[in-house]
Amino acid sequence: MDNVLVSQEFLPELGFAFELTRKPIKRAYLRVRPPDGKITVNAPFNLPMRMIHALIKQNHAWILKNQGRLANQAPSAPEARVMHGQTLHVLGEPHTLNIQPNALHNQLICIAGVMHIKSKIPLEPEQIRARIHAHWRAELAGVLKERLPFWSEKIGVTAHFIGIKHMKTRWGSCNIKDQRIWINLELARMPQACIDLVLVHELTHLWERGHNARFYGLMDQFMPTWRTHQAELKRWGMSNL
Repeated sequence: MDNVLVSQEFLPELGFAFELTRKPIKRAYLRVRPPDGKITVNAPFNLPMRMIHALIKQNHAWILKNQGRLANQAPSAPEARVMHGQTLHVLGEPHTLNIQPNALHNQLICIAGVMHIKSKIPLEPEQIRARIHAHWRAELAGVLKERLPFWSEKIGVTAHFIGIKHMKTRWGSCNIKDQRIWINLELARMPQACIDLVLVHELTHLWERGHNARFYGLMDQFMPTWRTHQAELKRWGMSNL
């Protein structure tokens, strides 16, 4: 495009990389782009680099807050179909779905990598999905019951309530005033490390409301490997089952 100059820049003081686009405009604009929190700046050709750096420094807290918000969001996905023979995961382990209508009794049981859903009558997709969700909920509740006391003691906070619900774009949420935490049902698909990450993230909010330097410093203190687990969480993504 004519009259546009794009370059990749770095601000050493904050450790921020950013994309700078020079164009014929009157003022600079700073943005944090989804889905990965990339920092972009559109600026006039004649604006000195020191002023661009100053703009980023002035908005340091805002950048961290928005990057944190994006990091804790899951990409939306179309509703997944439920089919006999498909692979589902429970706490990181793959299971082949085996739907058995006209069985002698109603049951969901996982044996040797197979999730058997038995029913006395044929089930509609929503009924199958409801049974899978109930199983996921029970498995995730078991992990949270075990891990919550460990992390609460390590972090030095206590949540008054922790619940599980199906969320489309967030892995967890925290009501700081009421000390209530919600964990996404989708985490039942994932290894314990991913569950721990979200639990630590939400518990840390009881110390620090915003996604700022102090928040990430606390995350580094409580779970030094959190960035590795966050990358794994992103690889798993949202099934939207």
